[in-house]
Amino acid sequence: METILATEDVIDVIGSLALCLNETETNELTFRIITMLGAKWFVYTTLLPPEFSAANESFRFFIGCKPELCQIYNKRMWMMNDPFFEYARTNTAPTVGSKIKVKTAGQAEIMRVSAEHGFRSGLVVPTHSSMDSNKRMGLLYIGSELPEEIGEPMLLRKRVQFGALGTELLHWWSNRLKQQAMRKFSLLDEEVELLQLSKKGVVANEIAALFDIKVTAAYRKLNVIKEKFNVDKIDQAVMKADAAGLLG
Repeated sequence: METILATEDVIDVIGSLALCLNETETNELTFRIITMLGAKWFVYTTLLPPEFSAANESFRFFIGCKPELCQIYNKRMWMMNDPFFEYARTNTAPTVGSKIKVKTAGQAEIMRVSAEHGFRSGLVVPTHSSMDSNKRMGLLYIGSELPEEIGEPMLLRKRVQFGALGTELLHWWSNRLKQQAMRKFSLLDEEVELLQLSKKGVVANEIAALFDIKVTAAYRKLNVIKEKFNVDKIDQAVMKADAAGLLG
């Protein structure tokens, strides 16, 4: 009974992430959650595919590991060769780090250095807003300093809770980025809806029918959006909105 209650408490705390007002609060609460679940370290990264690099404008993260590991990771630009991202891009199920296929010497180096900095055991938790390859995705990597034979089974037993945590972090970032982008471009809810429709290939005459307005009115609405994004074509506005987190 105590174990069940503890699990329920963790789920409640995970749910409270939605109430966090800023990145610092969210990062601190995430650290508390992974500690409650018996882990030691974590890294959460979210971005829009297909570009897997820190130069990707959609790249956001929470860090709960040794600073030296982040410094090495960024300096060596390991994101472009990260075996955990390769797994997360096409999978939804959490898996332990030892099950990740290492294909290159560089990937083996990532695994070795991670283990030296607290990730002796690891759990890879992919998070997806959709299995559409162009939608926002994330990766929650959980670490323990316990050896693999002890740490990995322990982390895997908590995969449901860690999966819920990863999903909640993806939702937090998606909402955060959408709010920031709407303020940055002074967008109305209707304009975001029009951008989403445009991304799906819906054109002005179809928009006019959906909104029960004249085609000329539909064009005016699209022109206002183009002006706000300072672009000439609605497709360009969609690309900028997508990169800003409005549509993913």
